[in-house]
Amino acid sequence: MGELTLIGLLNFVAADFCESRRSGMDTLKSVLVAYSKANDKFGGDKVRNIIVNSPAIELTAVAAVTTKCPDQL
Repeated sequence: MGELTLIGLLNFVAADFCESRRSGMDTLKSVLVAYSKANDKFGGDKVRNIIVNSPAIELTAVAAVTTKCPDQL
C-alpha cells in the first residue's frame, strides 16, 4: 500500500463513520469505531502520525464527512 495521506485517511474514516451513523450509532461511537478500523487497516503509528501532524484536520474531516453523508452531521 502506498503512503497514507490525510485525505486518504479521512476518506476511509468518513465512509465508516457514515455507515455507522446510518445504522443508528451515535456520533461519538461512530467516530471511535471508524478510527479503530483505520488503526486496524493502516496501523496505529501511521494514523496517529497523520492526526498529530495535520494542521486544520478538523476542517478537512468535516469536509470529508459532508461529502460522503451530509445528512449525518
